[in-house]
Amino acid sequence: MGRHLTQDQIDAFREQGYLALPNFFDPETLARVRATTDRLLEGARRLTATNHVLDLDARHTPEAPIVNRIFNPPDQDPIFAWVMQGSAIADVLCELWGTPSIKFHHAKVNVKGAVVGNAVDWHQDAPFHPHSNDDAGSVGMLLDDADATNGAMQVVPGSHKGEIYDHWEGDKFVGRMPDRAVAQIPMEKVRTLTLPAGSIHIHNYRLVHGSAPNTSHRPRRLLINVYSAGDAIPLCPDRQASRFHGTMVRGDHPTHARCLARPLKLPPRPTGKPASIYAHQHEAKAAE
Repeated sequence: MGRHLTQDQIDAFREQGYLALPNFFDPETLARVRATTDRLLEGARRLTATNHVLDLDARHTPEAPIVNRIFNPPDQDPIFAWVMQGSAIADVLCELWGTPSIKFHHAKVNVKGAVVGNAVDWHQDAPFHPHSNDDAGSVGMLLDDADATNGAMQVVPGSHKGEIYDHWEGDKFVGRMPDRAVAQIPMEKVRTLTLPAGSIHIHNYRLVHGSAPNTSHRPRRLLINVYSAGDAIPLCPDRQASRFHGTMVRGDHPTHARCLARPLKLPPRPTGKPASIYAHQHEAKAAE
């Protein structure tokens, strides 16, 4: 296994909580992933409600499909499973986290259709799937060029070193940070991850991030694979029901858990259906 990162990149990730790697995937792989994504999205024309593959927007109709997410892409097609396990992504994570063992948690394709794509409110990933330590995070593969107009991901550098915010409102899990915390975000420090298709960005699961709606006439689709170091143990059951959950994509299963001493509020227990941040945030807004 060759080295993929410089020490400066590793240091920047640890300091800022994220790292962007432009043009990480070759054009042929990108084309295969795009074609498979298009095929799965076409299935929305036969649906009137969310199922185990596609998370449909409230505005969806079979005649004018609007999909927010593809659930568990590695379960849907081998090209997604290869990206998750066979590509160099896991080798990069070994370098970032300084570990020989990397474990897969879950995956999804977040979809922002041209003009109709939803915003994702400011949030952290840790409240959705807390682990015993903080070597956990997400790798986004851009299937389309992304910029501010079509809802590229936005991050708050260094915010992974701060508080893990409560994503509940009373007894309801809303999947977003409270208003008091959002009001304190230093907006002048927010970075929009403008990158070409085929690039990846990686972020720590404590990092504050979100994205604006897609106001352009171009789609923005993002394949997200979520991983942890082998000794970062999930503290709650898998909510996505993927057959790949817990797969060691590099190294062996650990014999010990590495734990940080801190309280962590748990997300809702699994309902048997795949969970979506869009559904949590939409329900919270509808109740306001």
